Amino acid sequence: MNSRKKTILFIVSCVFSLFLVEREKNEKIVIDFESSYVNWLLDTKKERKEPSSVTLLTLDDSEESVIQDWPPSPLDYAVILNNLKQYDPKLIAIEPSLEFLGQEEGLIETLRTACLAFNQQSLLLSAVCQMDRSIDPTIEKGENFFDIIDSVNGDTTNIPEFTRINSLPNQRFAAMGLPIAFTRIDLADNNNDDEGIYKFPLIARIGDKIVPSFVLKAIMLDFNIKADQVIINIGDNIKLGNRKTIPIDNRGHVQIYPALQEDLSIEKINLLTVPSDELDGKYKLLLGNRIILIGNNQNSESIKNIPFRNNSRISNAEHMALAISTIQSGLFISEVSKNKEILIWSILILIGAMILKSHSLKAFSRIGLLIIIYLSFSMLLFQSNGQWASPIAPLALFIVMTIFSLVLSEKKAS
Repeated sequence: MNSRKKTILFIVSCVFSLFLVEREKNEKIVIDFESSYVNWLLDTKKERKEPSSVTLLTLDDSEESVIQDWPPSPLDYAVILNNLKQYDPKLIAIEPSLEFLGQEEGLIETLRTACLAFNQQSLLLSAVCQMDRSIDPTIEKGENFFDIIDSVNGDTTNIPEFTRINSLPNQRFAAMGLPIAFTRIDLADNNNDDEGIYKFPLIARIGDKIVPSFVLKAIMLDFNIKADQVIINIGDNIKLGNRKTIPIDNRGHVQIYPALQEDLSIEKINLLTVPSDELDGKYKLLLGNRIILIGNNQNSESIKNIPFRNNSRISNAEHMALAISTIQSGLFISEVSKNKEILIWSILILIGAMILKSHSLKAFSRIGLLIIIYLSFSMLLFQSNGQWASPIAPLALFIVMTIFSLVLSEKKAS
Protein backbone atom coordinates (compact mmCIF):
# COMPACT_ATOMS: atom_id res chain seq x y z
CA MET A 1 0.00 0.00 0.00
CA ASN A 2 1.47 3.33 -1.03
CA SER A 3 1.75 6.36 1.24
CA ARG A 4 -1.27 8.15 -0.23
CA LYS A 5 -3.60 5.20 0.31
CA LYS A 6 -2.35 4.79 3.87
CA THR A 7 -3.03 8.46 4.58
CA ILE A 8 -6.54 8.20 3.15
CA LEU A 9 -7.24 5.05 5.14
CA PHE A 10 -5.91 6.74 8.29
CA ILE A 11 -8.14 9.79 7.81
CA VAL A 12 -11.20 7.63 7.13
CA SER A 13 -10.47 5.58 10.28
CA CYS A 14 -10.12 8.77 12.33
CA VAL A 15 -13.42 10.16 11.07
CA PHE A 16 -15.17 6.86 11.78
CA SER A 17 -13.74 6.75 15.31
CA LEU A 18 -14.90 10.34 15.91
CA PHE A 19 -18.40 9.35 14.78
CA LEU A 20 -18.44 6.48 17.28
CA VAL A 21 -17.13 8.72 20.07
CA GLU A 22 -19.79 11.37 19.46
CA ARG A 23 -22.47 8.70 19.58
CA GLU A 24 -21.19 7.49 22.94
CA LYS A 25 -21.04 11.08 24.23
CA ASN A 26 -24.65 11.69 23.23
CA GLU A 27 -25.64 8.58 25.18
CA LYS A 28 -23.83 9.98 28.28
CA ILE A 29 -21.75 6.80 28.49
CA VAL A 30 -18.42 8.59 28.92
CA ILE A 31 -19.56 11.32 31.32
CA ASP A 32 -17.70 9.79 34.29
CA PHE A 33 -14.44 9.81 32.34
CA GLU A 34 -15.00 13.43 31.32
CA SER A 35 -15.76 14.31 34.94
CA SER A 36 -12.45 12.81 36.09
CA TYR A 37 -10.64 14.74 33.36
CA VAL A 38 -12.26 18.03 34.40
CA ASN A 39 -11.40 17.31 38.04
CA TRP A 40 -7.77 16.90 36.99
CA LEU A 41 -7.86 20.24 35.20
CA LEU A 42 -9.47 21.84 38.25
CA ASP A 43 -6.63 20.58 40.42
CA THR A 44 -4.12 22.27 38.10
CA LYS A 45 -5.93 25.63 38.14
CA LYS A 46 -4.12 28.15 40.35
CA GLU A 47 -5.98 31.31 39.39
CA ARG A 48 -7.10 33.50 42.25
CA LYS A 49 -10.82 34.08 42.43
CA GLU A 50 -12.70 37.18 43.44
CA PRO A 51 -14.19 36.84 46.93
CA SER A 52 -17.71 35.44 46.91
CA SER A 53 -20.29 36.73 49.36
CA VAL A 54 -22.99 34.14 49.91
CA THR A 55 -23.84 32.18 53.05
CA LEU A 56 -26.10 29.14 53.07
CA LEU A 57 -28.21 28.86 56.23
CA THR A 58 -29.60 25.34 56.27
CA LEU A 59 -32.96 24.22 57.62
CA ASP A 60 -33.41 20.65 58.82
CA ASP A 61 -35.45 18.59 61.28
CA SER A 62 -32.51 17.06 63.15
CA GLU A 63 -32.64 16.65 66.92
CA GLU A 64 -30.36 19.63 67.53
CA SER A 65 -32.37 21.91 65.23
CA VAL A 66 -34.14 24.92 66.78
CA ILE A 67 -37.08 24.25 64.44
CA GLN A 68 -39.48 22.34 66.71
CA ASP A 69 -42.11 21.31 64.15
CA TRP A 70 -41.54 20.42 60.52
CA PRO A 71 -42.02 22.02 58.10
CA PRO A 72 -41.15 25.45 59.52
CA SER A 73 -44.19 27.63 60.23
CA PRO A 74 -44.68 31.26 59.21
CA LEU A 75 -43.76 32.19 62.78
CA ASP A 76 -40.41 30.33 62.41
CA TYR A 77 -39.59 32.32 59.28
CA ALA A 78 -40.68 35.56 60.97
CA VAL A 79 -38.24 34.91 63.82
CA ILE A 80 -35.47 34.05 61.33
CA LEU A 81 -36.00 37.29 59.40
CA ASN A 82 -36.14 39.37 62.59
CA ASN A 83 -32.88 37.82 63.81
CA LEU A 84 -31.17 38.34 60.44
CA LYS A 85 -32.25 41.98 60.27
CA GLN A 86 -29.76 43.03 62.94
CA TYR A 87 -26.83 41.86 60.79
CA ASP A 88 -27.92 43.95 57.79
CA PRO A 89 -27.63 41.30 55.03
CA LYS A 90 -27.61 42.55 51.46
CA LEU A 91 -30.17 40.00 50.26
CA ILE A 92 -32.14 37.19 51.90
CA ALA A 93 -33.09 34.49 49.38
CA ILE A 94 -35.53 31.89 50.72
CA GLU A 95 -35.36 28.61 48.80
CA PRO A 96 -38.42 26.82 50.32
CA SER A 97 -41.64 28.12 48.77
CA LEU A 98 -43.62 30.04 51.41
CA GLU A 99 -46.96 28.57 50.36
CA PHE A 100 -48.21 27.66 53.87
CA LEU A 101 -51.30 25.67 52.89
CA GLY A 102 -53.65 25.28 55.85
CA GLN A 103 -51.76 27.67 58.12
CA GLU A 104 -53.55 30.20 60.29
CA GLU A 105 -53.95 33.64 58.75
CA GLY A 106 -52.63 35.27 61.91
CA LEU A 107 -49.28 33.46 61.62
CA ILE A 108 -48.99 34.38 57.95
CA GLU A 109 -49.69 38.01 58.83
CA THR A 110 -46.87 37.86 61.41
CA LEU A 111 -44.44 36.82 58.69
CA ARG A 112 -45.79 39.49 56.33
CA THR A 113 -45.13 42.11 59.01
CA ALA A 114 -41.56 40.82 59.37
CA CYS A 115 -41.08 41.13 55.59
CA LEU A 116 -42.25 44.76 55.70
CA ALA A 117 -39.16 45.62 57.76
CA PHE A 118 -37.00 44.91 54.69
CA ASN A 119 -36.48 46.81 51.50
CA GLN A 120 -38.54 45.20 48.73
CA GLN A 121 -35.40 44.31 46.73
CA SER A 122 -33.61 42.72 49.69
CA LEU A 123 -35.92 39.68 49.85
CA LEU A 124 -36.22 36.96 47.20
CA LEU A 125 -38.92 34.29 47.34
CA SER A 126 -39.14 31.05 45.39
CA ALA A 127 -41.58 29.07 43.29
CA VAL A 128 -41.59 25.51 41.90
CA CYS A 129 -42.70 25.08 38.31
CA GLN A 130 -43.64 22.11 36.16
CA MET A 131 -43.56 21.11 32.52
CA ASP A 132 -46.92 19.59 31.57
CA ARG A 133 -47.53 19.30 27.84
CA SER A 134 -51.27 18.98 28.37
CA ILE A 135 -51.36 22.61 29.50
CA ASP A 136 -51.18 25.57 27.16
CA PRO A 137 -48.23 27.69 28.39
CA THR A 138 -50.05 30.88 27.43
CA ILE A 139 -52.68 30.13 30.09
CA GLU A 140 -50.12 30.38 32.92
CA LYS A 141 -49.51 34.08 33.43
CA GLY A 142 -45.90 33.81 34.50
CA GLU A 143 -45.31 37.46 33.75
CA ASN A 144 -47.56 38.26 36.73
CA PHE A 145 -45.04 36.71 39.11
CA PHE A 146 -41.65 36.56 37.39
CA ASP A 147 -39.42 39.10 35.70
CA ILE A 148 -39.55 38.92 31.91
CA ILE A 149 -36.26 39.44 30.06
CA ASP A 150 -36.94 40.93 26.64
CA SER A 151 -33.39 41.33 25.26
CA VAL A 152 -32.80 37.76 24.07
CA ASN A 153 -30.69 36.92 21.02
CA GLY A 154 -30.54 33.46 19.46
CA ASP A 155 -32.60 30.27 19.27
CA THR A 156 -34.59 29.67 22.48
CA THR A 157 -36.06 26.27 21.56
CA ASN A 158 -33.50 24.41 23.73
CA ILE A 159 -34.19 26.53 26.81
CA PRO A 160 -35.98 24.53 29.59
CA GLU A 161 -39.71 25.24 29.52
CA PHE A 162 -42.52 25.16 32.06
CA THR A 163 -46.27 25.41 31.58
CA ARG A 164 -47.57 25.73 35.13
CA ILE A 165 -46.57 26.92 38.59
CA ASN A 166 -46.86 24.14 41.17
CA SER A 167 -45.91 26.02 44.31
CA LEU A 168 -46.10 29.78 44.75
CA PRO A 169 -45.64 31.92 47.88
CA ASN A 170 -48.84 32.80 49.74
CA GLN A 171 -50.83 35.52 47.97
CA ARG A 172 -50.12 37.94 50.84
CA PHE A 173 -46.44 37.95 49.85
CA ALA A 174 -47.16 38.05 46.13
CA ALA A 175 -49.33 41.12 46.71
CA MET A 176 -46.39 42.86 48.40
CA GLY A 177 -44.49 42.91 45.12
CA LEU A 178 -41.58 40.88 46.49
CA PRO A 179 -39.35 39.33 43.78
CA ILE A 180 -40.13 35.70 42.97
CA ALA A 181 -38.09 33.24 40.86
CA PHE A 182 -38.25 29.51 40.17
CA THR A 183 -35.91 27.09 41.95
CA ARG A 184 -36.64 24.05 39.77
CA ILE A 185 -38.82 22.75 36.96
CA ASP A 186 -40.38 19.34 37.60
CA LEU A 187 -40.76 16.90 34.68
CA ALA A 188 -38.87 19.20 32.31
CA ASP A 189 -37.51 17.62 29.13
CA ASN A 190 -34.27 19.57 29.54
CA ASN A 191 -33.83 18.55 33.16
CA ASN A 192 -30.54 19.45 34.82
CA ASP A 193 -29.76 15.77 35.49
CA ASP A 194 -29.13 15.28 31.76
CA GLU A 195 -26.80 18.20 31.49
CA GLY A 196 -23.73 16.85 33.22
CA ILE A 197 -22.68 17.37 36.79
CA TYR A 198 -21.29 20.90 36.50
CA LYS A 199 -24.16 22.78 34.89
CA PHE A 200 -26.90 24.91 36.40
CA PRO A 201 -29.93 26.54 34.67
CA LEU A 202 -30.08 30.34 34.74
CA ILE A 203 -33.16 30.94 32.59
CA ALA A 204 -36.36 29.20 31.54
CA ARG A 205 -39.07 29.66 28.96
CA ILE A 206 -42.82 30.02 29.43
CA GLY A 207 -44.44 30.28 26.04
CA ASP A 208 -42.30 32.80 24.18
CA LYS A 209 -41.21 34.57 27.38
CA ILE A 210 -37.79 34.14 29.05
CA VAL A 211 -37.60 34.39 32.85
CA PRO A 212 -34.59 34.25 35.22
CA SER A 213 -34.04 31.39 37.65
CA PHE A 214 -33.67 31.82 41.40
CA VAL A 215 -29.87 31.95 41.05
CA LEU A 216 -29.82 34.55 38.27
CA LYS A 217 -32.43 36.70 40.03
CA ALA A 218 -30.34 36.62 43.23
CA ILE A 219 -27.32 37.85 41.27
CA MET A 220 -29.43 40.56 39.61
CA LEU A 221 -30.60 41.80 43.00
CA ASP A 222 -27.06 41.58 44.38
CA PHE A 223 -25.79 43.88 41.59
CA ASN A 224 -28.99 45.99 41.55
CA ILE A 225 -29.65 45.05 37.90
CA LYS A 226 -33.16 45.36 36.47
CA ALA A 227 -34.61 42.98 33.89
CA ASP A 228 -34.36 45.60 31.13
CA GLN A 229 -30.59 45.82 31.77
CA VAL A 230 -30.07 42.11 31.11
CA ILE A 231 -29.00 40.92 27.65
CA ILE A 232 -29.08 37.19 26.89
CA ASN A 233 -27.06 35.80 24.00
CA ILE A 234 -28.11 32.15 23.75
CA GLY A 235 -25.10 29.85 23.55
CA ASP A 236 -22.73 32.67 24.49
CA ASN A 237 -23.39 34.73 27.61
CA ILE A 238 -25.72 36.70 29.86
CA LYS A 239 -24.70 40.33 30.34
CA LEU A 240 -25.84 42.07 33.52
CA GLY A 241 -25.35 45.67 32.41
CA ASN A 242 -21.64 46.39 32.72
CA ARG A 243 -21.34 44.57 36.05
CA LYS A 244 -21.00 40.90 35.10
CA THR A 245 -20.86 38.62 32.07
CA ILE A 246 -21.87 34.99 32.63
CA PRO A 247 -21.05 32.37 29.97
CA ILE A 248 -23.95 30.04 29.10
CA ASP A 249 -24.58 27.19 26.69
CA ASN A 250 -27.44 26.91 24.20
CA ARG A 251 -29.78 25.75 26.98
CA GLY A 252 -29.10 28.71 29.25
CA HIS A 253 -26.93 26.71 31.68
CA VAL A 254 -23.77 27.99 33.33
CA GLN A 255 -20.96 25.58 34.12
CA ILE A 256 -20.05 26.09 37.75
CA TYR A 257 -16.63 25.71 39.35
CA PRO A 258 -16.77 22.72 41.72
CA ALA A 259 -13.57 23.58 43.62
CA LEU A 260 -15.54 26.36 45.34
CA GLN A 261 -17.43 23.74 47.34
CA GLU A 262 -14.77 23.85 50.05
CA ASP A 263 -14.95 27.66 50.29
CA LEU A 264 -18.73 27.94 50.48
CA SER A 265 -19.99 29.20 53.86
CA ILE A 266 -22.57 26.71 55.13
CA GLU A 267 -24.10 27.24 58.57
CA LYS A 268 -27.12 25.88 60.39
CA ILE A 269 -29.99 28.21 61.15
CA ASN A 270 -29.20 27.57 64.85
CA LEU A 271 -26.50 30.21 64.45
CA LEU A 272 -29.22 32.84 64.74
CA THR A 273 -30.14 31.72 68.26
CA VAL A 274 -26.82 33.01 69.62
CA PRO A 275 -27.17 36.59 70.96
CA SER A 276 -25.44 39.12 68.71
CA ASP A 277 -23.07 40.31 71.45
CA GLU A 278 -21.96 36.71 72.07
CA LEU A 279 -21.49 35.79 68.42
CA ASP A 280 -17.92 35.37 67.23
CA GLY A 281 -16.71 38.06 64.82
CA LYS A 282 -16.12 35.62 61.95
CA TYR A 283 -19.76 34.54 62.10
CA LYS A 284 -20.96 38.13 62.03
CA LEU A 285 -19.03 38.53 58.78
CA LEU A 286 -20.93 35.55 57.35
CA LEU A 287 -24.27 37.29 57.93
CA GLY A 288 -23.65 40.94 57.11
CA ASN A 289 -23.63 42.66 53.69
CA ARG A 290 -23.91 39.44 51.67
CA ILE A 291 -26.48 37.10 50.16
CA ILE A 292 -28.05 34.86 52.78
CA LEU A 293 -29.61 31.80 51.15
CA ILE A 294 -32.01 29.99 53.47
CA GLY A 295 -32.11 26.46 52.13
CA ASN A 296 -33.88 23.19 52.93
CA ASN A 297 -31.46 20.40 53.87
CA GLN A 298 -33.85 18.19 55.83
CA ASN A 299 -34.25 14.46 55.10
CA SER A 300 -31.41 14.45 52.56
CA GLU A 301 -32.35 10.95 51.48
CA SER A 302 -35.75 12.07 50.20
CA ILE A 303 -34.94 15.42 48.61
CA LYS A 304 -33.56 15.61 45.11
CA ASN A 305 -29.81 15.39 45.44
CA ILE A 306 -27.44 16.24 42.62
CA PRO A 307 -24.36 14.16 41.71
CA PHE A 308 -21.24 16.16 42.41
CA ARG A 309 -17.46 16.10 42.52
CA ASN A 310 -15.74 12.90 43.67
CA ASN A 311 -19.10 11.11 43.82
CA SER A 312 -20.32 13.19 46.78
CA ARG A 313 -23.88 14.48 46.71
CA ILE A 314 -25.34 17.83 47.70
CA SER A 315 -28.80 19.27 48.13
CA ASN A 316 -30.41 21.51 45.56
CA ALA A 317 -30.07 24.47 47.97
CA GLU A 318 -26.32 23.92 48.29
CA HIS A 319 -26.03 23.54 44.53
CA MET A 320 -27.72 26.93 44.08
CA ALA A 321 -25.47 28.54 46.70
CA LEU A 322 -22.45 27.15 44.90
CA ALA A 323 -23.72 28.51 41.57
CA ILE A 324 -24.17 31.97 43.12
CA SER A 325 -20.70 31.79 44.67
CA THR A 326 -19.15 30.76 41.35
CA ILE A 327 -20.80 33.64 39.47
CA GLN A 328 -19.69 36.11 42.13
CA SER A 329 -16.12 34.81 42.02
CA GLY A 330 -15.92 35.04 38.23
CA LEU A 331 -14.24 31.64 37.88
CA PHE A 332 -16.21 29.90 35.15
CA ILE A 333 -15.53 26.69 33.31
CA SER A 334 -17.04 25.96 29.92
CA GLU A 335 -16.65 23.37 27.19
CA VAL A 336 -15.15 24.72 23.99
CA SER A 337 -17.53 25.26 21.10
CA LYS A 338 -18.05 22.47 18.59
CA ASN A 339 -16.29 24.49 15.86
CA LYS A 340 -13.17 24.83 18.00
CA GLU A 341 -13.34 21.16 18.93
CA ILE A 342 -13.50 20.17 15.24
CA LEU A 343 -10.49 22.43 14.58
CA ILE A 344 -8.54 20.61 17.31
CA TRP A 345 -9.49 17.24 15.81
CA SER A 346 -8.42 18.37 12.34
CA ILE A 347 -5.03 19.52 13.60
CA LEU A 348 -4.46 16.23 15.42
CA ILE A 349 -5.43 14.21 12.33
CA LEU A 350 -3.11 16.29 10.14
CA ILE A 351 -0.19 15.90 12.55
CA GLY A 352 -0.98 12.19 12.89
CA ALA A 353 -0.85 11.72 9.12
CA MET A 354 2.57 13.40 9.04
CA ILE A 355 3.84 11.29 11.94
CA LEU A 356 2.82 8.03 10.25
CA LYS A 357 5.08 8.83 7.30
CA SER A 358 8.12 8.50 9.56
CA HIS A 359 9.83 5.30 10.74
CA SER A 360 7.66 3.23 13.07
CA LEU A 361 9.94 3.64 16.13
CA LYS A 362 10.02 7.38 15.63
CA ALA A 363 6.25 7.36 15.12
CA PHE A 364 5.66 5.85 18.58
CA SER A 365 7.89 8.40 20.30
CA ARG A 366 6.32 11.27 18.35
CA ILE A 367 2.82 10.12 19.26
CA GLY A 368 3.89 10.13 22.91
CA LEU A 369 5.30 13.62 22.49
CA LEU A 370 2.06 14.74 20.79
CA ILE A 371 0.05 13.44 23.75
CA ILE A 372 2.22 15.45 26.16
CA ILE A 373 1.89 18.57 24.00
CA TYR A 374 -1.89 18.14 23.82
CA LEU A 375 -2.25 17.75 27.61
CA SER A 376 -0.04 20.82 28.13
CA PHE A 377 -2.20 22.76 25.67
CA SER A 378 -5.33 21.66 27.54
CA MET A 379 -3.88 22.86 30.84
CA LEU A 380 -2.88 26.24 29.37
CA LEU A 381 -6.32 26.69 27.78
CA PHE A 382 -8.04 25.90 31.07
CA GLN A 383 -5.68 28.15 33.05
CA SER A 384 -6.23 31.09 30.71
CA ASN A 385 -10.01 31.16 30.31
CA GLY A 386 -11.50 28.09 32.01
CA GLN A 387 -12.33 26.33 28.73
CA TRP A 388 -11.93 22.58 28.30
CA ALA A 389 -12.37 20.13 25.47
CA SER A 390 -13.56 16.58 25.91
CA PRO A 391 -10.57 14.19 26.00
CA ILE A 392 -12.53 11.28 24.51
CA ALA A 393 -12.10 12.21 20.83
CA PRO A 394 -8.35 13.00 21.09
CA LEU A 395 -7.87 9.73 22.99
CA ALA A 396 -9.61 7.85 20.16
CA LEU A 397 -7.37 9.60 17.62
CA PHE A 398 -4.23 8.70 19.56
CA ILE A 399 -5.37 5.06 19.66
CA VAL A 400 -5.91 5.08 15.88
CA MET A 401 -2.43 6.59 15.38
CA THR A 402 -0.88 3.92 17.59
CA ILE A 403 -2.67 1.08 15.78
CA PHE A 404 -1.59 2.38 12.37
CA SER A 405 2.00 2.73 13.60
CA LEU A 406 1.86 -0.85 14.88
CA VAL A 407 0.48 -2.14 11.57
CA LEU A 408 3.17 -0.29 9.60
CA SER A 409 5.81 -1.64 11.95
CA GLU A 410 4.67 -5.22 11.35
CA LYS A 411 4.80 -4.75 7.58
CA LYS A 412 8.31 -3.30 7.68
CA ALA A 413 9.49 -6.17 9.84
CA SER A 414 8.14 -8.66 7.38
